[in-house]
Amino acid sequence: MAWPSIAAPTYSTGGEVYRPQVRTEFEGNYVQSRPRSTRATRRWTLVWNAMTEANFSTLDAFFIANAGTTFSWTEPVTSTSYTVRFSEDSLKWTHSDKGVRSVQVGLETI
Repeated sequence: MAWPSIAAPTYSTGGEVYRPQVRTEFEGNYVQSRPRSTRATRRWTLVWNAMTEANFSTLDAFFIANAGTTFSWTEPVTSTSYTVRFSEDSLKWTHSDKGVRSVQVGLETI
């Protein structure tokens, strides 16, 4: 399954590379650490400040059909393709004007 054809997110969209570690603090004020896993996870928060109702309906249907599964998504700035999943169990939005919504959704690599 591929990401739907909707308007690109706003350029305030952000991301992160998540690589958890195990940290043990000692009384001598030093810390021992090691990686918790062997790979990093990339995460993005996609934001649309003014998404039309038509694009929202498409995204809403895609979210309902694909929550819990993986799909391909192309990062809009670098044009790099990733296999991702939704990182949250909800699709968040607010009505910013009549017929326009502010929408936020999280994605992460598998």
